Amino acid sequence: METELTGVKNKEIILEDNSLYLYSVNPVEITNVLGAVIAVLEEYSIAGSKGENYKLYKTKEGNWYDIPDTTPVVNNPVLRALKLAIDNK
Repeated sequence: METELTGVKNKEIILEDNSLYLYSVNPVEITNVLGAVIAVLEEYSIAGSKGENYKLYKTKEGNWYDIPDTTPVVNNPVLRALKLAIDNK
């Protein structure tokens, strides 16, 4: 699968433990091996103040979508906290 960037928006999140995360939202198209678009998602590229980097994906309906190659650990409490903070913004 390939992704294509079409625009950028920058934002920040401060979690309950006062850790700071900066993120940008990029619309991406997910294509199959034949080049046909199978989904359009919002890609959240997140960078933490301690050097950690995450990529999260959300559908236009508001559901989180995990791409196995890019999501480190699905049950990671930091990822859950980031998703909740983004949803509550």
